[in-house]
Amino acid sequence: MEFNIQKDCVSLCESALQGNAEYPVDCDITLPEYFPDIVRILRCQCIPGVKSYQVSAERVTAECICTVRVVYVDENGGLRSFEQALQFARQIDLKVAEHSAVFVGAKSDYANYRVSGQRRFEVHGAVSVFAKAITRKSTEFITGAEGNSITLKSENIELCNPVSICEKAFSVSETCDAGVFSEPLGSAAASQGWAVIDELKIVSDKLFLRGELIVHTAFTGSESGEIHPLENRININQIIEMPGITEGCRFQAELSVICLEVKPRFDTAGNKNLIDISATLNLSAHGYESRTVSCVKGAYSTKYETETKKALIYTACVKDAFEDTFLCRGNADLSVSGISKILSFMCTDISSSFSVSESNMLIRGEVTADIIYADSKGEPCFTQRKIPYEYIRRTDSDDEILSCSPKCTVTAASYVIGADNQLDIRVEINIRGFVFLERERMLTTELTVNEDKMKQISSAALTVYFADAGEALWDIAEGHNTTVDAIMHENRISDAIVKEKCRLLIPRV
Repeated sequence: MEFNIQKDCVSLCESALQGNAEYPVDCDITLPEYFPDIVRILRCQCIPGVKSYQVSAERVTAECICTVRVVYVDENGGLRSFEQALQFARQIDLKVAEHSAVFVGAKSDYANYRVSGQRRFEVHGAVSVFAKAITRKSTEFITGAEGNSITLKSENIELCNPVSICEKAFSVSETCDAGVFSEPLGSAAASQGWAVIDELKIVSDKLFLRGELIVHTAFTGSESGEIHPLENRININQIIEMPGITEGCRFQAELSVICLEVKPRFDTAGNKNLIDISATLNLSAHGYESRTVSCVKGAYSTKYETETKKALIYTACVKDAFEDTFLCRGNADLSVSGISKILSFMCTDISSSFSVSESNMLIRGEVTADIIYADSKGEPCFTQRKIPYEYIRRTDSDDEILSCSPKCTVTAASYVIGADNQLDIRVEINIRGFVFLERERMLTTELTVNEDKMKQISSAALTVYFADAGEALWDIAEGHNTTVDAIMHENRISDAIVKEKCRLLIPRV
C-alpha cells in the first residue's frame, strides 16, 4: 500500500525593532520683524513626523519633517509661538531579508534651547526615525499518515494563523474654516491629532476603511497673544489591498498619526481665518484564520522500522477579543504657582504594557497631559503631568501564557479646577485588542517508514501483560508492536488509560 503523509503548518508573527537613525537638530533662529520680542520661553519642542516611506528588501527610506516649535511670553504678557520646519531623509537597514510588513515612525529624543537675545535663540536637540519589521515564521508538522501499517497517536489543537499583514501609510489633507475670531490667527502653540476607525469591511482581498481624523490645536492670536483652541475633523475613506484576507477572518486594525502639520493661511478676502491640515496616517491591520487541526503526537508501524523527529513548536489561538472605554483620573498640584485659568489642555501621548496576575489581565500605562495655564498673577506657565491608568479584565487562563498588544487611544479629556489650586484631570481611554493563548507543543515534524527493515514480530498470538494504574494503552501498544484498538477489543475495555492495576491480553496484529 502506498504510504502517504499529510502536513499542515503553524505560523506566528514576530515584531522587532530593526534599527533607527538619529537626526540632530541645531538651529540658530532669529525671529521675523513682525514677531514681538522674547521675555521668557515657556516650551521648546522638536516634533518629528514621517511624511512618506518606501520599503525595499534590505532597507527603508523615509522622507521626514522636524518641526521646531518655541512658545514664549512677549513684553505684554501675551503668548507667542514660532515654528520652523526642517525637511530631511533617513535610510534604515533592515536586519531580516524576508519580512511581511514594516512600520516606520519617529520620536523626539530631546530638545534644549538657549536665549541669545531679545529676538534670537538657539535650539539643540535630536529626533529618531525607527523601523519595526514584522516577520511571519511558518513551521510544518504532520497531521496524518496512511499505509505501511502505520499507527498514529493524534490530538486536535486550535490554531490561529496570520493570513494577511498590512502596514500602509497614506495622506489626508483638508483646508478648514477656523471660524470667526477678533484677530487673525498666529502660529500653533500646541497641536494633537488622533484617528478613529468607524467602520471596516472586507471584500475580495480588500479592506474598506471609514474613519475620522480629529485634530485639536491651540493657536496664538497674531495681535493679542491670546490662546484660541480649535477642533477640526476630517473624514477618512480608504481602500487597502490585503491579499489573503477573507470575510471569515478575524482581524484587528489600528490607525496612528505619524505626521501632523497644521498651519493657518489667508482666505480670498485676505483674512487669516483658514487652516491647512495635512497628516500622514499609518494603518496596521492583521487578519487571522482560526481552525482546528489534528497533530501527530506519536507514530510507529507494526510492520516496518519507523523513525520520527519532533520539535517544540509555539502555537497560538485567539482567547479573547475586547473593546472597552474607561475613565482614568489624575491630579496636578499647582499650589506653588497658583492657577487662575487654563489656556490649553491636551493629552499628547499614551503608553501601555500587558501582564497577567491572579486570573486577571492587566493593562497599565501613562497618559501625558500638556497644560498651558495662567498662574495666580495671570502670568502664562507650562507644566506636564503623567497620569497613570490601570485596566483590569477577568481571564480564566491563569496558568496559561497569554499575550496581547493592546491599542489604547485617548478619546476625550477634561479637567476641573478644585480647591487649593488642584487640577482634577479626567481622561477617557478606548482600549481594544486580541488576547492570544500561546502554548509550546512537541509536534511530529518528520515521519519515515523504512520498508527495507521489517520488524521482528513475536510468534505468540497473545501476550500477558500486567499493567499498573495510570498507564496509557498507547505506550503499552507501542511497546508490544500492536494497536490500541486491538488491545481494547481483546480486553473489552474503552478507556485509553488503565484505571487500576490489572492483567491485559496483548494480541498480535
